[in-house]
Amino acid sequence: MLRKMKVLWRRRRAGEANIERPTMHRRFLAALFVIFTVASCVTEPQWVEGGLYATPQEDGTYTVLKILKLDDHGVHVRIYSNVFETLPQGIDESSLYMVGIDRKPDEALGMGHAPISKQTFSTWGATFIQQSSVSPDELEGYKMWLEAGGGYF
Repeated sequence: MLRKMKVLWRRRRAGEANIERPTMHRRFLAALFVIFTVASCVTEPQWVEGGLYATPQEDGTYTVLKILKLDDHGVHVRIYSNVFETLPQGIDESSLYMVGIDRKPDEALGMGHAPISKQTFSTWGATFIQQSSVSPDELEGYKMWLEAGGGYF
């Protein structure tokens, strides 16, 4: 390869036509195109506010969460107590509930607002189930978090 480059350089200095240069130039541009195309495909997941997502648990079941807000650093979620044996294809939103400290031993703890960093949330394996809306009541915990200048998990 080095020898070929030296020969081409000598030919170029001697004023001879260089057929290889345009080919190498095209290869370089093609490589740049591929790099930028691949890089543009590796973007942040398209999470949406109001989206209902299912996340897998260690025991093979799924829990549901709703994205309340997205910001530059994190994902603000509401975590429901419902547990599904398989990945739900659709969710009856009226059946979603949250239990707190008075929960039964076999119930999953719910949470009205949890600020999760984007890096952490991306490891949860959340699968989009369906679009929903976010009510003002659901944003109460988020507003308190903003006022307190809270951080992320």
